[in-house]
Amino acid sequence: MKSLKRRKIADTAARWAIRFGGAVTVLVILALFVFIFLEVYPLLQGAMVTKEDAYSVHGTVMSVGVDDHQEVAYVMYNNGTVEFISLHDGVILKRYHVAIPNGSVITSADKDRNRLILGTSDGKIFTVSITFSESFEGDRRAVIPEVSEECWIPLDNQKGGIHCVTSRGDDSTTVTAVYTTDNHAVLIASEAEKTLVGNGEKKEIQKDITGLFIKQGLNQPSLPVFHLSQKEHTGGLAKGEPEVVQPADNPLGTLTEQRSKTEITSLALDLFMENLYAGTPSGELFHINIRDRENPFLVETVKVSESAVTALGFLLGDVSLVVGDASGGVHVWMQVRDELSSSGWALKKVHTLASHGAPVMGIDASQRDKGFVTAAADGTIHLNHATSEQTLLKFATDAQASTLSFSPRANGIMIADAKGRLLQWHITNPHPETTLKTLFGRVWYEGYEKPEFVWQSTGGTDDFEPKLSLTPLIFGTIKGTIYALIIAVPIGIFAALYTSQFLHNSLKIIKPVIEIMAALPSVILGFLAGLWLAPFMERIFPAIIIMPFFITLSIVVAIFCWKILPVFGKGWYRYGIEAIFLIPFIIGAVYISIRLGGGYEALFLEGDYREWLSHILGLPYDQRNALLVGIAMGFAVIPLIFTISEDAMSNVPNSLRSASLALGATPWQTAVRVVLPTASPGIFSAVMIGFGRAVGETMIVLMATGNTPIMDWNLFNGFRALSANIAVEIPEAPHGGTLYRVLFLASLLLFVTTFVVNTVAETVRQRMKLRYSKL
Repeated sequence: MKSLKRRKIADTAARWAIRFGGAVTVLVILALFVFIFLEVYPLLQGAMVTKEDAYSVHGTVMSVGVDDHQEVAYVMYNNGTVEFISLHDGVILKRYHVAIPNGSVITSADKDRNRLILGTSDGKIFTVSITFSESFEGDRRAVIPEVSEECWIPLDNQKGGIHCVTSRGDDSTTVTAVYTTDNHAVLIASEAEKTLVGNGEKKEIQKDITGLFIKQGLNQPSLPVFHLSQKEHTGGLAKGEPEVVQPADNPLGTLTEQRSKTEITSLALDLFMENLYAGTPSGELFHINIRDRENPFLVETVKVSESAVTALGFLLGDVSLVVGDASGGVHVWMQVRDELSSSGWALKKVHTLASHGAPVMGIDASQRDKGFVTAAADGTIHLNHATSEQTLLKFATDAQASTLSFSPRANGIMIADAKGRLLQWHITNPHPETTLKTLFGRVWYEGYEKPEFVWQSTGGTDDFEPKLSLTPLIFGTIKGTIYALIIAVPIGIFAALYTSQFLHNSLKIIKPVIEIMAALPSVILGFLAGLWLAPFMERIFPAIIIMPFFITLSIVVAIFCWKILPVFGKGWYRYGIEAIFLIPFIIGAVYISIRLGGGYEALFLEGDYREWLSHILGLPYDQRNALLVGIAMGFAVIPLIFTISEDAMSNVPNSLRSASLALGATPWQTAVRVVLPTASPGIFSAVMIGFGRAVGETMIVLMATGNTPIMDWNLFNGFRALSANIAVEIPEAPHGGTLYRVLFLASLLLFVTTFVVNTVAETVRQRMKLRYSKL
């Protein structure tokens, strides 16, 4: 009785212990899932406004800006006054007046980092530098604004005012382009010759480039041109509808050739000071090459809109050009390689953003990423991101913005409107680059000829465009898994079949030896594959090509020899150890293949198998490739598949085997037609477990491939898997940043994939078990 009670107590304790362990396991898995999901969830959140402020300004505002901490803002008025306003309480901290001529006003303004380029109504151009410095008293920070007038640039023989201006400069060169109210386009450059001891003499260039914007026509009257009055143009932000001015009568009457000037509505110059773009009322965009300042030339004219081009602006890096038009459209254009173009490059539209309901009046780009802000004549403000092609925020104000600014840290937007208000929005926008399209779709990145799947998380410059497509990583994971299973599944299953059905019991010690293989650390396998097997395979690759033929031939020869071997010569062996007789033949086949590999390469592969693969088959050969990973990872997966499959086959009831043999079936027929179907649920489980091991394998893939995130089924090049990518990238990913959370998304994909595959596999296994249990 006491032993029975003890047994019941032990059974109850064991039952509860098992339940507790199972519950803990489930909770741990759920906790892991929740943790990963919480790290990924911020990617699903969009931009938000955290604070909104309003301040009073007076007069016509030409330009606004703010310091890095959004504590002090500057306002540039058209009379040359600069006011610095505290954004804590709206108090004017400092006032400065730019020395513009009496009676003139600023009619156009452009920003170049800390420089303001100002054009006046009497044709003068002034350059003003506005900077912010910091000082600390204990823990209190004080932002100190500073203004300095750098220079003014005279225009030769120009009587009109400045309609629009753009400028870029560096330590030795400054290039400015202007369009005047009397319809003249002028290019101004100041270049200092570089010498061994520094900059030498300055070379001043001023060239009228109006002729580059003249259209040629046959027997056509001059076209009407559009003018924006001085008071309607403020810093590249035009107000009101364009005024149509009829051209003067042609004094020459009918000519076989007439010329019509093209009005310019906006200008944009890249930071390389080589490409000048000009928008027109007809929706055309002129591209002028100004690399040679004295001989600029027209590269191309592109129809970018059906309505007038009203605003132009470069994104960070000055590769992508944002074009806003009178219909409210916002598009991103970029120079792309084009074989049909005479220059080899052509301007193409690569992104389209959400449209405004009114003409786009201003564009300001982020200094941190490919984001930008647009303002329209109806008072709407849009926060956009070019790479992800999404409009993150939309504001609606009751007055048109005269100028706008995107804060240096891309966490604030500021505008001055027609009602004398300075409006500021504090925003949080941590992950503008991520959408379903950027993570899993094709995206047209800067420098690419077409939309592609690309993973490249870091670059060498601050204007780098992150490329975070997980598709190449998913492809690499699938590619490595497939090649590993192609090698591991047949070897593992057939080895298990031979071991369980044909191998002599005295030799079944091979099973624990193979199981020990599963305990080998994957880092050791990856190390051996990357540093020893990869160069070895590269040396003997021609031998690997012919090796399957010689191994097959050796097996045939071994069988033939076994058949003709005298009966008394076989008396020493026991049933189930015939494979020992086969081993010398296979070793001999491998040796012969290696010896003949050089001759085979010389005769059939033109003496260099790499060149032959590249030129004939178009397959480049990399030393660390998918074939190498398939062999190394297959070596790691084989023990799992072998062990579980062998157990499943060994557990097939002997009665079924005996019945099959009694009915006249051969041992091979019994193994294939009885044992394999009966053990199929276990074999399926073995394959699924091997699949899970291959999908999650990290170190072998990391060390045995080139870790190149490319999408190509070529057996002889590398790839990058999700797991290896996490191991490579996570140490360098800033905590909480976009890359950090995208890597957690990759781990979530692995987690969910494993869970779904295992669930489906268990469901299939149970159905197969139910089906074959009736045998």
